[in-house]
Amino acid sequence: MRMKKLFSVAAALLLLSSCGTFEKISNGSEAPTEYSVTSETSALLAMSEETTAAEADAAVSLPTYNETDIGETVYDAESVSVIYEAEEGTLKGYSAAMSQRDGYSGSGYVTGASLPDSELIIELSIPSSQHYNITICAASDTPVDGVLYVDGLARGKIHIKGSGEFESVKYENIYLVPSSAAVSIGMLTGECDIDFVLLEDSQKVYEHDYSLSGILCTENPSAKSALLYKYLCELYGETVLSAQLCTEGTNQEIESAAMLTGKYPAIRFGELMGYSLGFDTGDIELAIEYYKSGGLVGYVWNWQQNGSCRYDESGFELKNAVTDHDAAHLSYERLCEVAEGGGVSKECLEIVNGIDLIAAQLKKLKENDIPVLFRPLPEAGNGEFWWGQDKSDYLWLYKLIYTRLIEYHKLDNIIWVWNAQNVDWYVGDDYCDIMSLDIYDFSGGEWDNQSHINAMLRLYNLSQTKPCSISECNVLPSPANVVKDDAFWMYTCVCSSSIFGEESADVPSKDFISQAEWIMFYNCSAVTTREELIELSLTK
Repeated sequence: MRMKKLFSVAAALLLLSSCGTFEKISNGSEAPTEYSVTSETSALLAMSEETTAAEADAAVSLPTYNETDIGETVYDAESVSVIYEAEEGTLKGYSAAMSQRDGYSGSGYVTGASLPDSELIIELSIPSSQHYNITICAASDTPVDGVLYVDGLARGKIHIKGSGEFESVKYENIYLVPSSAAVSIGMLTGECDIDFVLLEDSQKVYEHDYSLSGILCTENPSAKSALLYKYLCELYGETVLSAQLCTEGTNQEIESAAMLTGKYPAIRFGELMGYSLGFDTGDIELAIEYYKSGGLVGYVWNWQQNGSCRYDESGFELKNAVTDHDAAHLSYERLCEVAEGGGVSKECLEIVNGIDLIAAQLKKLKENDIPVLFRPLPEAGNGEFWWGQDKSDYLWLYKLIYTRLIEYHKLDNIIWVWNAQNVDWYVGDDYCDIMSLDIYDFSGGEWDNQSHINAMLRLYNLSQTKPCSISECNVLPSPANVVKDDAFWMYTCVCSSSIFGEESADVPSKDFISQAEWIMFYNCSAVTTREELIELSLTK
């Protein structure tokens, strides 16, 4: 169970630059420097927290809920590898054992499970509480889709290619408890012959190491940014930080979540899209206020060109902007002179101008000594956006943004969040502090609020030195699943467009996240909200 939080991290960071506030601890080794809180600082932190809470209470009356203790999961893992033949399962309706198709295991296979009022149920013997892999072996003559159910809960989609031969589909890291589990395949779109189910133990979850150095990729970050990142990395693996993406220029979503749950998200994420079009949305000022109230802040940059982010609508060709010229370090005026001589394209000028527009906004955060989680060029590799058509062009653009913001604009307050839907597009450890995925579930069915441990492990295998986060989602993971799957994402951020219904903007929509799920998530021991943030690294 995670430690309860005592002080506001924003208040702690605000005091970092105060003369004589902190004692620097040197142990004579090459390990990263740590900081200790003096008694004077502790008093100031406590006083700042009380003031912030009093101001918040005076401004709005929020509901209160008891915290749900999710507890800890004790694993008793053991080695398991058992094949369960389908023909030995429970057959209902028109399901029947057959042996005409070649290549089956055992004495045959089961056909007819896709027919009305028909079903195949295979009972698995579960020896211990742990994670398992379940492999389905099946065949079809045409492509068939379906859903794997374990004890009545959907665990994943199944796709049989339709080659006519038996093929295997594997589902990894499913947590099961003794003494049995019922496996079935439903929602089949066509005839499918099921041969067997293989149950195996899975060790991947237990090998996940949350220990991180807590050192930013930026060589000379601001003191507050370095301290915040160290704090986040220390929390990583203990708790999930709540986060909410807001509509530009408003706090509508976070106020709505607070009015329902009684608490504010630990991180307020904003959108820079309007700024890239030259509009002052006023969102930076809202971020500054949120930071000063005790929260953390971040921004996603959906970059519009010609009025759209989408490639087919904007018509912007990133490949025409790519150049070997040192565009990152030249002033825009000097770059225009280079363009007149044919050294760079007009597309390159538009790119640099866009970066400079965003730099002007991020500088407002720097001037207030506020660290910012920055997620440029989201969902790279999905082919939808103009920056996501070609990997090499995307990497050039990402690194141009990184270099120009840090070296030309001297922005040392950025914590870099890489976000892609294709792990092959990873920018590398030197340009990333947090890896993230957008995870949406539009199934409309019962999926048990998955922890998305398999998605986390894919990122973990990409780089074991960076924390993983869910940068956007429309369904909150169940805290109980987070704990039992050991899937402590650094933060989970709900997308702004996913939480409001058409009837009212005052209460989150029930379309994807029920009110009970909102309240549970914000009021449980596995999740940290704004009210619970402290600077743990200062006390070590």
